[in-house]
Amino acid sequence: MLGDDAPWRRGDLLGATGLAGVGLAGLALTWFGASGRADWPDQLPWASVGAAATTVALLGLVTWLVAGLRRVRRLRREVLPLVAAAASLSRNAGAAGAAAGSVLVSAPGMTRFHRPACPLAAGKPVQPVPTPEAGGAGLVPCKVCAA
Repeated sequence: MLGDDAPWRRGDLLGATGLAGVGLAGLALTWFGASGRADWPDQLPWASVGAAATTVALLGLVTWLVAGLRRVRRLRREVLPLVAAAASLSRNAGAAGAAAGSVLVSAPGMTRFHRPACPLAAGKPVQPVPTPEAGGAGLVPCKVCAA
């Protein structure tokens, strides 16, 4: 959950835990302070302390979530251009392969057929599948490599 690949860092955890802990301690203090008071005018100052403590605890949780969302957004900005570049390369390789009359490939258990350069078929035990057989075998074209 924490580390370089996780959305949160140790500092985020410490900050959120600290704020939530202070807020919960404030709520416990509020409960203890208001418990001995029978009349609401005597309990009202403690209720104000309780509202402030709840706000601090919620602030800790919100900072935890915001830190995670920022990290996910940053990672997304880094990854999306790589995915677009891979798709572009795949489409270009697919167009060149189609012009050369290359065969399509599939592996056992796959429901789609791919071009040999497709990143979804990379590293898998693929076998050539001629185009007419692909449709007859229940395979559908891959949408990444535009087979």
